[in-house]
Amino acid sequence: MNWLLDADVLSQPAKQHGDARVIAWLEAEQDHCYVSSVVVAQLAYWVRTKEGRPREALQAWLTRLTDSMHGRVLGFNVAVAHVWAEHQHQLATSGQRMPVEDSYIAAIAIRHNLVIATGNEKDFMRPGLKIFNPFKQLT
Repeated sequence: MNWLLDADVLSQPAKQHGDARVIAWLEAEQDHCYVSSVVVAQLAYWVRTKEGRPREALQAWLTRLTDSMHGRVLGFNVAVAHVWAEHQHQLATSGQRMPVEDSYIAAIAIRHNLVIATGNEKDFMRPGLKIFNPFKQLT
């Protein structure tokens, strides 16, 4: 199975008190993990909210992370845009719209047939999406 990592999952190794089970899962699944450019943007913003040494350490972590993904950073391109439009139309029709950034992540997951690994079930629990919450579902 291949995963599209949401920011809350991907950031665990960079946190002072990251969830050890999630970190171990990330290490075990690293070759099956993808990240969206949207999540990279969210993490880059998170880095910029810090000051001094914490910011420097997080920036170094983010640089190492993106370098290590070796072509597994998926962008929002024309093919994904069409998936997004169709999914948004379906969700709007059923009254289940999503936050915009999450809808972009969802479209990337659908286009590449990936399971979204997230602790944010509330915003991703929508028709057409496969989600896995490692914070709850790991034993």
